[in-house]
Amino acid sequence: MALIKPIEIRNTGFLAAYWRLTHCQIDHGAGVAEFRLGGYPSREAREAGKAPLPSIAYRLTAAQLGLPDLHAVTTAALYAAARACPAEDGVLWFPDAEDA
Repeated sequence: MALIKPIEIRNTGFLAAYWRLTHCQIDHGAGVAEFRLGGYPSREAREAGKAPLPSIAYRLTAAQLGLPDLHAVTTAALYAAARACPAEDGVLWFPDAEDA
């Protein structure tokens, strides 16, 4: 699973168009799920083992994820949250992204 949306990386002219979940950490004590979507120029680049471009970070509670608790976190829930919630930088990056 991944999201398709071209996003320019830090005003460099480089585009990441293929966004894949690369990291997830559940902090039950703090009540948050922290996860990152890593950007790649394309699916082919990711499948070739290339390193991701800078990632987009999220830090969300179970309620923000639309879940009863953090024990219910799934990969699908994280991608859905990336579409519906702003990232840590306050930007809603993926509301119109396509599924890959």
